[in-house]
Amino acid sequence: MTCSVANCWPWTVPASSAVNNNDRSFTRAALTRFVQQADEKLAGYLKDLDTGDTDEDRVGASNGSSHKGPRLAEKITAVRGKRERHKALLEELDRTGEDQISLTDPDSRVMARMTKVGVGYNVQVAVDTKHKLIAEQEVHNQVLDLGLLASTAKAAMEALRVETIEAVADRGYFKIEDIEACEVAGITPYVPKPVRGSSVREGFFAKEQFRFDPATDTFICPGDQTLRPCRRGRSRNNVKIDYSNRKACLACLLRPRCT
Repeated sequence: MTCSVANCWPWTVPASSAVNNNDRSFTRAALTRFVQQADEKLAGYLKDLDTGDTDEDRVGASNGSSHKGPRLAEKITAVRGKRERHKALLEELDRTGEDQISLTDPDSRVMARMTKVGVGYNVQVAVDTKHKLIAEQEVHNQVLDLGLLASTAKAAMEALRVETIEAVADRGYFKIEDIEACEVAGITPYVPKPVRGSSVREGFFAKEQFRFDPATDTFICPGDQTLRPCRRGRSRNNVKIDYSNRKACLACLLRPRCT
């Protein structure tokens, strides 16, 4: 049986984006910061109110200072009201153990995608390709699809009551650890490997075009030449090994495209 795994971004839909905005979503840090700032404002307003009362008693109300009292009282009432609402949301987060809360959609979260920040969620859907039926759907707050293939396909297997399944997904799901987890669980994944970096886009050969032979510890290049280890070093915490064939490389017609 084959299922297709895909994602859906509700917050990219204009109608949803218009409602699920940052003004209706709050993080624990933002709520805590607002309550602290509200306490500081209230302390300052109360101090100004006490100072105004003292000045009014000393010089009288003829200088117009009596107008400051009502204005400060209105500000204090407004800040206290907002503080109570934000404090209630913070207590709700403490109760649920969550780090964010959305007043529009409980499943929504503030999520960064590329250079944009939106409020929404990442919905994973597994569809039975034969009958075109949704076998699994799950709401995630993880921005990337990396690492979600195995869990989604496993849930689809349980829903369809099968022991093996083929999972087809786009290159955004390609993660070696997830591919291995699929194979262990009886899932055959079909996921194209992403092309990362600018070299391939500029016309150079991709690394996958160099075939490795573990028996001889050599590579076969796109020009069908054998490349052997020539230099060893370290890159960060990894061992770096350079492979080449100096004689063949110097005369190779494909050299301008070689990495």
